[in-house]
Amino acid sequence: MVYTVIYPKSASHSEPNLVFLEFQGNFQSEEAKVQNLKIGDITFSNDKATLMVGHHRLEGKKVKLAKPVAVIRKREHAMEEYGATFDTVSVMYEKYLFSQAPKIIVHESRRNLTRRG
Repeated sequence: MVYTVIYPKSASHSEPNLVFLEFQGNFQSEEAKVQNLKIGDITFSNDKATLMVGHHRLEGKKVKLAKPVAVIRKREHAMEEYGATFDTVSVMYEKYLFSQAPKIIVHESRRNLTRRG
């Protein structure tokens, strides 16, 4: 028999600084390894989030999840004779939804310029 043990958040090492972000579309990178790759800077204000990626600005809004989502992490040094052991890291009740296309940011010195010739 195979079993899985998921410990409650109170008995786990929790990380309260997790944020659930949902994007429409995808990100492209020329980097082969994208794990831990910085894609931009994000700021949170009231119920909104702003992500700056290069010369693009994405705006998201906080929405409530239909069902809570548990974030779990597999225990490294747990006895796995018949299954796996997990810790509950966090339970998410809301997310930031980025549903619109990115807005292009034009530097002030480049505004109102037209190409001639």
